[in-house]
Amino acid sequence: MKKLNSLQELGSLIPDGFKTKKSFDIGNSFSKQYLEAHYSVKGRAGVPVIIIKGFKNMSSEQLKNLSKTIKRKIGVGGSIKNSELFFQGDNRKKIISILESQGHVVKRVGG
Repeated sequence: MKKLNSLQELGSLIPDGFKTKKSFDIGNSFSKQYLEAHYSVKGRAGVPVIIIKGFKNMSSEQLKNLSKTIKRKIGVGGSIKNSELFFQGDNRKKIISILESQGHVVKRVGG
């Protein structure tokens, strides 16, 4: 195989019909939410979890996209249960800043 020395040469390897994945832009697809960011270790063997509560009038698809966006930006795992977002680790400051940048009001609760 020939050695590639530039990005243009590397770009020649991509097929013409190649499409990139859609980015998850949740933008203003929902109204401003008043949320609570809870810190919890209860029932988790001392492992911290951040729980975001207070979502109203959001579809499961919107919650899924929001969760996926936050998880990718921070690089952590998480899940959705009963319209609440769960994120592994103590990344509350980062999560709050992401949600506030999208126009939400977030209150710290616990911890």
